[in-house]
Amino acid sequence: MSPAPALVAQRLAGLRVSAASALVWHAGGLCLVADDNRLLHCYDLDGGFRAEHVLLDEQWPQEPTARKAIKADFEMLCQLPDGWLLALGSGSTAQRRRGVLWRPGETRIIDLTPLYLVLEQQIPQLNLEGAVVRGGQLLLAQRGNGAGSSNALLSLDLSRVMAQLGQAWLGPECLQESVPLQLGQLGGVPLTITDLCLDLQGRLLFSAAAEDSASTYADGPCLGSAIGWLEAGQVRALWPLAGDAKIEGLCMVGDGSLRLVNDPDDAAARSCLYRLCLPDY
Repeated sequence: MSPAPALVAQRLAGLRVSAASALVWHAGGLCLVADDNRLLHCYDLDGGFRAEHVLLDEQWPQEPTARKAIKADFEMLCQLPDGWLLALGSGSTAQRRRGVLWRPGETRIIDLTPLYLVLEQQIPQLNLEGAVVRGGQLLLAQRGNGAGSSNALLSLDLSRVMAQLGQAWLGPECLQESVPLQLGQLGGVPLTITDLCLDLQGRLLFSAAAEDSASTYADGPCLGSAIGWLEAGQVRALWPLAGDAKIEGLCMVGDGSLRLVNDPDDAAARSCLYRLCLPDY
């Protein structure tokens, strides 16, 4: 696949988080989670703040190293058919095996340990960073930024997922298949998948970052990011983005444009919201 020209994402706003990690279009606006906090954040499509909601009623240390060791690491957010939003931990440490179901005025904590322990036996350096519902499946993206790991797309049976969520857990019974993904490189650094979404035609899009690190835990310098289209386990189109922002969340909104959020890997910096229009594909 020949590289496409770099696309320029329009910066819309700075956000109230420093580590935005997943984004969905919901109720006419945007909802996002950040991997270093316990809130669901809501914005309008231009980045105007609307509200925030507590996902986990607990206190975490403010010191960055201590906070990183204990955080839930919400790297995934998706909308379920029944209207709930589901935030999921990455599974990259034992503390990161929790999920939370949210709807206005209600939360439910989900135990992901039964599923994640089985996935750890199959996937070196488990680090899940994308989730989206497509048809009868919940798709999860494994980010292959650990030593010896690779990107992968996991398919879960949605009917079993919904039944297990009703009992506040997810187990291996819902797992259907895991397909390895080859995403290529950017600037000599492998691209690793950071989020999933559907376009308005139901095609599967992903974001990926070229982060120079062999660890799922320690951050590294980011050379840039790309947006791609996946079909049948193959990359059908790949659009590198201008600049070096580490894009960790994306969603498509009603006018067909994308919204993106980045993680600057700096607790003193703010994540940004971007708008991007893809060429025809």
